[in-house]
Amino acid sequence: MRINPFSFMALILLVIFTLVMAVLTVVKSNQVRTYLEGDPDNSTFKTNAKIREEVTQLQTRIVVADEAVALRQREINRLDNQLEQSRIHFSGEVPLVAVTLPPSDDLKDNPVMAMTGQKDTSWKFTSDQVSNSVKRLEGEKAIIESPKYQDNTALDEAIRKRQQELQDVTKRISDDEALFTKDHDDLTKRLDDIAAAREKTEKQHREDYGRRATSISKLEDEIGKLLELELKWVTEVDVDGKIAETAANQVIIDIGARDKVFPGLLFSVFNHEKGRYVAKGMIETIEVRDGIAVCRILEQNDPKLYPIGRGDLIGNPVFDAKSPKTFYVAGEFKHYNKEDIEQFIRATGGIVATSLGPNCDFLICGERSDPERAAARQFQILAMTEDQALSFVQKTFPPRH
Repeated sequence: MRINPFSFMALILLVIFTLVMAVLTVVKSNQVRTYLEGDPDNSTFKTNAKIREEVTQLQTRIVVADEAVALRQREINRLDNQLEQSRIHFSGEVPLVAVTLPPSDDLKDNPVMAMTGQKDTSWKFTSDQVSNSVKRLEGEKAIIESPKYQDNTALDEAIRKRQQELQDVTKRISDDEALFTKDHDDLTKRLDDIAAAREKTEKQHREDYGRRATSISKLEDEIGKLLELELKWVTEVDVDGKIAETAANQVIIDIGARDKVFPGLLFSVFNHEKGRYVAKGMIETIEVRDGIAVCRILEQNDPKLYPIGRGDLIGNPVFDAKSPKTFYVAGEFKHYNKEDIEQFIRATGGIVATSLGPNCDFLICGERSDPERAAARQFQILAMTEDQALSFVQKTFPPRH
């Protein structure tokens, strides 16, 4: 097998190139390591970190020096301004003033004042003053136009942040205003709805109240009419006893002293014929015993058709053997006054009330007693005329002492 010389040379060159590259890589790697970690054999060798640290320190010193120079320059400018205010200037190292004074031995020790008498300094002072002012302004312009003063990155960043914060605040304010407007509109709509509902409810309430008031008025009218119809007058007498015997013009009744019967007590005689109340006449007690009493016949309504006889019933609405009746007297009367009728009722065994109420049994009403009659209708109290009352009471007055 024959080897190609060109291929062999290429292989040798490739091996040599690989070795060279490996050596260079090791060398460069050692150099990099030396720059990073330092040279143990050379204590004065500076690593990359030390170099960066020195550069940082130098930059800091430069910044401090620049600030000191700027401060010194400002101090120089301040002193120049003070000298200019005093009209003193320097031409090189020679002091000049803007006024001329005569020479004097007293001013020889003062170089500034000494120069004033030896030279005409007005034009020179003005020229140098303008020249120095131009130089100072150019220096200040150079300082202001220097990269350090032109570099406003931090200020621009602060301005940008403030602008961004302002935009954020403005956006929040706008969002809050929009939310407030929405809430205000919602609340206004709710208030309008509530007001409309309230007005509707009040209108409905007024209508209902009107209907109820009208209905109540109608019912009151109907009740008044019903009560007017239901006002009852005494037409019948309750049973207090009955006639046990009859003899000539007298009768014996089955109630006596133990039933609180007294001489002079009047009774109505009546009976029921075929379920109908029939009044027969009046009797008066003349003699009272324990369980019976003798009465005389005062009048008979119809002696032929309805004669008074044994078994007939007797009664007096003012008198009650078990429980006294209560009366209220109201109005104006023809035969007696109100006080007399009340006295007759008490003498007969009844009770006189001071006010008309449900506890009353009878109302004795005269003229001008409409309010009492209305109350009697309301309380369902039986009404009695003056004549009816006088027909049952004991009409006697106590003797005067």
